[in-house]
Amino acid sequence: MVIQYILFTLIGWLVAIAINHAADILPRRLTFRQWPRCDACGQPKPYWAWSALLAYGRGQSQCHQCGQPPARLVRSIIVELVTPTFIIFLLWRYGVTIQFGLISIYSAILILITVTDLENRLIFNVVVLPAILFGLAAAIVTPNLSWLAALLGGVTGFILSYLAALFARGGLGGGDVTLSTFLGVTIGFPHILLSLTFGVFLGGFVALLLLVTRRVGLKTFIPYGPFLTITGWIMLIWGSEIWTYYFY
Repeated sequence: MVIQYILFTLIGWLVAIAINHAADILPRRLTFRQWPRCDACGQPKPYWAWSALLAYGRGQSQCHQCGQPPARLVRSIIVELVTPTFIIFLLWRYGVTIQFGLISIYSAILILITVTDLENRLIFNVVVLPAILFGLAAAIVTPNLSWLAALLGGVTGFILSYLAALFARGGLGGGDVTLSTFLGVTIGFPHILLSLTFGVFLGGFVALLLLVTRRVGLKTFIPYGPFLTITGWIMLIWGSEIWTYYFY
């Protein structure tokens, strides 16, 4: 058991490095095969510097060529800490099962989407569209989720978020629509209804809190994707219990 936890902690850490790399290159329209480079001078990073946590721990987070620190050091460290933590929690909850593997993959996708939406106000189709197709295919073997429920969840997520985007007049974008579709596919119908509802309330609460504390103004754009990913991840784990609590 201890060996399993150590192994999956290592896997989660490597996944986090990949997430950080993807979050760095996607806004620049580079391929995933692009070698990690210094943001300031473009010098390729040595292997050990691919991990911000490892580089920071060694006291060598600055570029060995130009001496500049990474532009997103804090984010990279947070992702490298959060991702393995999620993986270990899922391992503890589900054991080494199909459900553990699928939700771990979905969690990594949601972390990447959260990062890119917070930093760039963008949810990339190259990430979310293949994720939707994968979720539909995986629904065939997903415990407690039928393929029909996944399909209905995706359609419901798409329709509701698309209508919301039309009425929001710029408050929601196409990325939020595709993200809602992905969540619907992975959570299924009717749980997607609660996921989107909780996302609306969480987003409204945070926006109100930021307005009251004068961190933002009335015209400040607040990315909605992170609220969807948070409530979506919660419903992925505890969706059945939450639905039963409210409706049974």
